[in-house]
Amino acid sequence: MAKAKRNKAYKPRPVNPQAMNWALSGAHTLPMHKQVELIGYVDVALDRLRQGRAARDDWNTLANGMNIAEALVHFQIGTNLIDQINDAQDKLHGIGIRMLSTGKSTCYAHELAAIAEGRDMYKIQLGLCSQAEVMRAVQRVNDFHRSGAKKDVARLYQAMNA
Repeated sequence: MAKAKRNKAYKPRPVNPQAMNWALSGAHTLPMHKQVELIGYVDVALDRLRQGRAARDDWNTLANGMNIAEALVHFQIGTNLIDQINDAQDKLHGIGIRMLSTGKSTCYAHELAAIAEGRDMYKIQLGLCSQAEVMRAVQRVNDFHRSGAKKDVARLYQAMNA
């Protein structure tokens, strides 16, 4: 049986002229200003949650921070922190369910404490990881959301009122 001829023209992939610089920058730890920026989003969302003024975007920001922390654990960064991160995710999930049923973002003290501890673990992880590891963790979270593999969280994002 003869192979069919390809009609598709060959197109070479683009070459990154700065490949060495790109690889070296990925090997460096995350710069402090980027750490502050990433944790700042989570801090603002947590403050709004504490005040009872959180909206869907704030909940999403907190959930994404915890999901990235979980992905960093997958890449062996802070593997001993997984219990606190999972606890924070569980509390966020409970708050999300409550937000759907009541329309309000009120929280219990033990939920806020668990989420704050999860945020602290995320902050520690950001100080330990490289730029490439953060990029891989974000890509892993995006892939999980796209595939729907996260436990009900992706569905909660769509069900919550904006």
